[in-house]
Amino acid sequence: MIIGDTFEAPAEKTTLLRLSAKELLQKHRRRAFHLREDGDGLVVAEGEEQYFKLPLAATGIAAVPGKIFGHDPQLKKLYLMKPDLSAHEVSYSSTPEPYRVLRVFSTKGAMELYGVTKTEVLCYKGNTTNHVGSNKGGYGAFFRERLFTASGTRVYYSVPFNAQSWTEKRYGGGYLDFNSDELGDILGMQSYKDKLYLFRKQGITSLRVLGDELNFRAVHMPMKCGRLIENTVALCGEKVGYFTDRGFYLFNGAVSELAQDSRFDEIDFTKFYKVTSYCGRYYALVTKKQGGASIYCYDPEQKEAHFIENGAVDIASGDELYFTKGGYAYRVTERGVSENFTPYFTAEKIAFGIGNEKMLRSIAIDGEGTFTIEISSNRGKCTVKGSANKILKLRSPVLGNGFDIKISVGQQEADKARFRAVLFRFTEEKE
Repeated sequence: MIIGDTFEAPAEKTTLLRLSAKELLQKHRRRAFHLREDGDGLVVAEGEEQYFKLPLAATGIAAVPGKIFGHDPQLKKLYLMKPDLSAHEVSYSSTPEPYRVLRVFSTKGAMELYGVTKTEVLCYKGNTTNHVGSNKGGYGAFFRERLFTASGTRVYYSVPFNAQSWTEKRYGGGYLDFNSDELGDILGMQSYKDKLYLFRKQGITSLRVLGDELNFRAVHMPMKCGRLIENTVALCGEKVGYFTDRGFYLFNGAVSELAQDSRFDEIDFTKFYKVTSYCGRYYALVTKKQGGASIYCYDPEQKEAHFIENGAVDIASGDELYFTKGGYAYRVTERGVSENFTPYFTAEKIAFGIGNEKMLRSIAIDGEGTFTIEISSNRGKCTVKGSANKILKLRSPVLGNGFDIKISVGQQEADKARFRAVLFRFTEEKE
């Protein structure tokens, strides 16, 4: 405004806005990468610790409590690692990579190891691979002293306490056939709450085993949450988690509910994936739609999913959660940063109320660590770096009223970083 021969700047109103990590998630489509919820904010996601060098050209990994294996897909060999992990103890030849390795116990309490592949059941004994269940592969579980597998709409079960025998007889092995018209093929299997649950294309069948095969009881539950994605069934806290073409669901033995903040829409299920469970969390090796492999984790306590960006090629769980990359096996640690990835998160369309455009002049992070903050609107963009709990002034203030931000964790002591909230200082002309 010009009064006489002087210039009078318009009066400005300064406003502060604080948005917590949770508010950014709920209102501004926050997406975190190698960051996870912890208490009142976000921290760096799970890290890695090199565990052992994989044998020869092995890339796969499998585990059960007390045992860990490496798998060479070219030679079709499974290696049981020695306790000191300096070399392998024995190797099993002529074995495709098992989707699941199971511990099965005999009448004398001896532990035996079985692998379930897409088409068959294998027994790893001594230093040989025994093919004990041809055409009985697909999905497997050890339940009520028997090994159960499924293919199509048929469930096979072994002789009690003898998973090497599938002889069909009274008190022996056998199979059950289910009608495919309503629920479709079996695409997953999980023992849970004293029942064996068969997760099918469009429903769930609970199988109760009361004794011999004449006392099997099946209850069919149609699924009203889309079509099941094959081999995505695993425990998730006190429930069973699985993916359908509509999202990630949690099943409590009676009903399924859509999980909150599952980030299902970011996963490409047309590419390789593999799921497991560890310490009450659901994990999956997946490929993100934006590209690149990542370990997906759904935490039922936080009711939120996050991605672990560490370049994993395969995953498995036993005494710990393991993954492979670059010829080595790693165990997952509580927090850590991969040398090839900087943790970050994004939020979209942050508006400072209605009315005129605002001028964003400074920003601050409530938390610990150092951060790089990229801010953009349809009128401009700016980047600022600095420590948490300090006012960071923008060299070029950004005009607008719909801001997108990307906040990256600095490399210095990144594993100790914590983000609680972001504070904005903006100005606008007084009316």
